Amino acid sequence: MKKLATIIFIILIFLPMIIYLNPFTWGMRRMPKYRPSSDTTNLLLNLDKKYNLEMNVGEVIDTLWYFRDIKNNKISKLENFELNLTDDDKPINLDKVKDYVKDFSSEFEHKKYFDSIKVYAKYDSIIYKTKMK
Repeated sequence: MKKLATIIFIILIFLPMIIYLNPFTWGMRRMPKYRPSSDTTNLLLNLDKKYNLEMNVGEVIDTLWYFRDIKNNKISKLENFELNLTDDDKPINLDKVKDYVKDFSSEFEHKKYFDSIKVYAKYDSIIYKTKMK
C-alpha cells in the first residue's frame, strides 16, 4: 500500500511539471537559426567564383519547423530566402547580382519552400521574385 501511495505521489508531482514546464506544450519554440546544407554551401561557393561576388545566407527562418509547417499546410504565405552581399568596398553591379540570383534559384535544393530571394547589399535590399515553387 505504501508503494502505491508513493508512486501516486510521485506521479502527482512530476506530471504537472512535465506538462507545465515543457515549452512545446505551450506552443513555444526555440529561436530559429538556419544552417545551410552542404549542397547550398557548395552552390554559393561556386557562384561566388563564377560571378566574382561574395554572398552568404542571411537571416532565414528555421527550416526544420518551417518545412514541417508547409508540409502540414499550416503556413499560407511563403517566406523570402535571404542572401547577403558582403562586397562592401566594390560598386554593385545589379546585372551580375540578377544573374547570380537566377542561377541560384535554378539550382537551389529547397526552392519549393520559398517564394522569392531577397538580396541585402550595404544599406539596401532587393527582392527578386522567382518562380521557386
